[in-house]
Amino acid sequence: MAEAQPSKKRGGHAYGRRNLQISNTAEEGTLCLFSGHSLGRFSSHSMRYDSHQACVRCVASAREGRLSLDINRLMAKWRPKALKFWSQVDIGDPSECWDWNGCINPRTKQPQFAWRRHGISTSTQHHPQRVAMWLTWGDLGYTGVKTTCGNKYCCNPFHLIPQNIGVFVDQESYVESFDLACELHTLKQQVQEFVIEEAMKEQAKIQDKAEADLRAQLLLNPDVGFAERYEAVMTDMLAGRHINQIHPDDPSLFKDLIDNQELDDENPTNEF
Repeated sequence: MAEAQPSKKRGGHAYGRRNLQISNTAEEGTLCLFSGHSLGRFSSHSMRYDSHQACVRCVASAREGRLSLDINRLMAKWRPKALKFWSQVDIGDPSECWDWNGCINPRTKQPQFAWRRHGISTSTQHHPQRVAMWLTWGDLGYTGVKTTCGNKYCCNPFHLIPQNIGVFVDQESYVESFDLACELHTLKQQVQEFVIEEAMKEQAKIQDKAEADLRAQLLLNPDVGFAERYEAVMTDMLAGRHINQIHPDDPSLFKDLIDNQELDDENPTNEF
């Protein structure tokens, strides 16, 4: 079986240290995105090749052509990030291009995804193809990646090839793989659930803000009686949504103190 080769079409894109061969030496580095790749059970580090900061275990898996769409293989803290990424990708069949629907850099016109990865890259923006490689082929650091389709917006991991690490793949076996078909179906379901949950959270925020604005108008309205204001304040405090509970450190109208000394001439309090 020959080593997988990228497309020579114009428009193909390569990233990272694509012209640099991966080194033969490894060092202790940042913990891998995938669970079970730490140095020990309680370790917060993984072994990484010092040339590309690629996880040693992920490189070994990629060289064998092991590709996975299973989000549950990631560490728990990275699963929401992965779902957010895939929610911005038009996921289709394994043979189709999965176009990027997320952010496009207005200056360079290149697609990008925000992710700060300490110890791996100083950049906070990464090309979606690299992120797709991290989440499927493995945490390969700043290993270069090319496509077999020549589409720079394609995030289909079946069309991505990590560069200069010796990846040997059989595209037909991927398309016919029952396990990958199940993982793809599960991924689509997880992304749909994530999108619905995020939409519900956003709707709840909008509703809470509208209610807060309505209560603020009620409290600031001089025509509203004391009983109604008192009821509104107590309801907010019991629900934990009073402004002093939500923003305890922010100055606000409700927290401005009145200096009684300024009122002594008109309303002296010394007599009482």
